[in-house]
Amino acid sequence: MSQVIRPYLGEINDFYDRILRFESQVELAHSYDPSEGPRQYVKEDIDRVMEAVAGGFDFDARALEGLRAALRAEKVDFMALTGGAGALLEDELQFLSIISRPFFRSMNRAAGRDNAFWDRGRCPVCGSVPCLSVIEKESQRRYFCSFCGCRGFYRRIGCPQCGNDKARDITIISLEGEEGMRADTCEKCMSYCKTFESPMMADHSPDALDIVSISLDIVVQQKGFFRHSPNPLGIIRMA
Repeated sequence: MSQVIRPYLGEINDFYDRILRFESQVELAHSYDPSEGPRQYVKEDIDRVMEAVAGGFDFDARALEGLRAALRAEKVDFMALTGGAGALLEDELQFLSIISRPFFRSMNRAAGRDNAFWDRGRCPVCGSVPCLSVIEKESQRRYFCSFCGCRGFYRRIGCPQCGNDKARDITIISLEGEEGMRADTCEKCMSYCKTFESPMMADHSPDALDIVSISLDIVVQQKGFFRHSPNPLGIIRMA
């Protein structure tokens, strides 16, 4: 179901295929509009999602009862994920990021905010900090939200995390042999955003670009920089 990425990313690509299958199996009964206020699945959708999780990732249904109960008791807050890892363990963040994808994608469809200017560099739908952008014609920079998939514009030069727009604080890191991709790092807040040249969008979706460039994440994180939203596999820390 996913695009062919890189031969050495075979297992990662297989896992991403599972995520795509999970999403395709979820038929939500409710449309999640950000103005309505639900911060997790409503009761009508909980069983649908849990069945898709069990089938898509080969879970024993009994192993999901704790999460099912937490959802029914409204103790899960998906919107808190957009603020970063917080107190969650990495595997908890990864799991919740994956199962919340239908929730956030529904929110984006209801909001209809694609191609808007992103005030303060945040996604206008869910408020997350973008970690992926593409340089388009006339040097416009289009950002992509890792949670809901919203896409829009922000300043050509500037950090969406802290708002710093001083060019002297922005350092570009690229990898030899990996043409068309780089990381724009901010020395002020130590965050980064991966940036791609527009021709790469002809061959890959934003999610696939994020996976293709995992090696760039590793190098940049080893230098002490952080990303604030997970990749399509639900992972923030790779180094």
